Amino acid sequence: MIVTPEAVTAQTNLYSTTTLTVSICGNEIVDDGEQCDVLGETGVYSQTIAGRQCTVSCMFGPYCGDGILQTLNEEECDDGNNDNLDFCSALCKIEPAGSGGGGSSGGGSGGGGGSSRDLGDTIISVIGRAYPSRTINFLLDTVSVGSVRSSSDGRFEFSTAASPGTATLGIWATDADGNRSITLNNTFDITQGAITNLNGIILPPTLRVPSQNIDPGAVLIVSGESVPNASVELHVDNSAIVESAAVGADGKWTVSLNTSRLSIAEHTLRARTIVGTPPLTTTSSFSSSMQLFVGVEGRATSPSDLNRDGSVNLIDFSIMIFWWGTNGGDSDPPADINGNARVSLEDFSILLFNWTG
Repeated sequence: MIVTPEAVTAQTNLYSTTTLTVSICGNEIVDDGEQCDVLGETGVYSQTIAGRQCTVSCMFGPYCGDGILQTLNEEECDDGNNDNLDFCSALCKIEPAGSGGGGSSGGGSGGGGGSSRDLGDTIISVIGRAYPSRTINFLLDTVSVGSVRSSSDGRFEFSTAASPGTATLGIWATDADGNRSITLNNTFDITQGAITNLNGIILPPTLRVPSQNIDPGAVLIVSGESVPNASVELHVDNSAIVESAAVGADGKWTVSLNTSRLSIAEHTLRARTIVGTPPLTTTSSFSSSMQLFVGVEGRATSPSDLNRDGSVNLIDFSIMIFWWGTNGGDSDPPADINGNARVSLEDFSILLFNWTG
C-alpha cells in the first residue's frame, strides 16, 4: 500500500484538510506509483511489449522492448521496440547490416558511402550486485577496461566505451579475505551508436574451506562472501546434496557440511547466490568448482585443467572443443567451467585466463 500526500489546503477559520491518495497493489486498478495491476501474473519474461506480465509488486517484469538487454532470456539486443528492419528484430535478435535502416536508394547518387549523422556513443553500461565495499574488475574481450568500488550493500555501476560487434565482458572481484571470484562472462552483440545495458548482474559467491583433504565423517566449514542479505546454495556433486545459508549484512556466509553423508571419494563443491524472495528471485551463475577429497589422497587442480595434469594448455582446449555446444556431458572436471549448462565462449574465456601453456 502506498499513501501519497497531495495537498494540505482549504483552510477555514477552524479547520484544514489533507487529501490522501491510496494505492493498493492487487485491486486490479492501476493506481499512482504502479505500472500495472493484474492478479495471477508473476512477471515472467515476455518476447513482446503487448505480452508483458505484471509482477506481484505491480511493476512490469522483463520483456523484449523494455530497452534493457536481458541476457538471461537470450536477448541479443533491445532497442526499446518490437520492430523489424532496424538492426534489432521484433524478438530482440541482431539483424545483419543491410537489413534495416529503411532500405537503399536505387542509384545515381555520386555521394560516398555512409551518413554524416552522428550515431552517438557506443557504450556498455552494467548494473549489478557483488560483495560489499570491494573492487569490481571488468575485462572486455580479456583486456582490462577498468574497475569500480561496490557500495556497502554490494551494488555497483560501470560503463565503458566499446566497438560494435560481438564482445565478451568479464567481471570478477576478490572478497575481504583475498579469495578471488570466478570471472563471470557475458557474451553479447554491441550496436553502433547505442548503449548496451547489462542489468541485474549478480557476481557468484566466493568459496573456501580450511582444507580440501578431510577425514570421513568430519564436519567441514565451507564459507565465503556474497551479496549482503541474500542466500547461498552449496551444491555437492551436481546437486546430489544441497545446503543453504543466509548471507549477513557484511556479505559473509558459512555452511557446516557433515561429510558422513559423503562416500569415501573425490567430490565437487560449488555455490550460487539467490537474491529476492519467492516467487520473485534471481539466481546467479555457479561459483568455480572446488575439489574435496574425503578419505582419499588428492591434489587440487584448476577448474580449467580439464585433464588434471597441472597445466592449462592445448590438451584442455581440445577437451573443451569436444564438448562444445553441449552441457558438458559427464566430463570430470566439467568442461562447462562456469556451470551455466552450456560449453561456450564464456568457458573458453575462463580457460584462456588460466592458460599456462
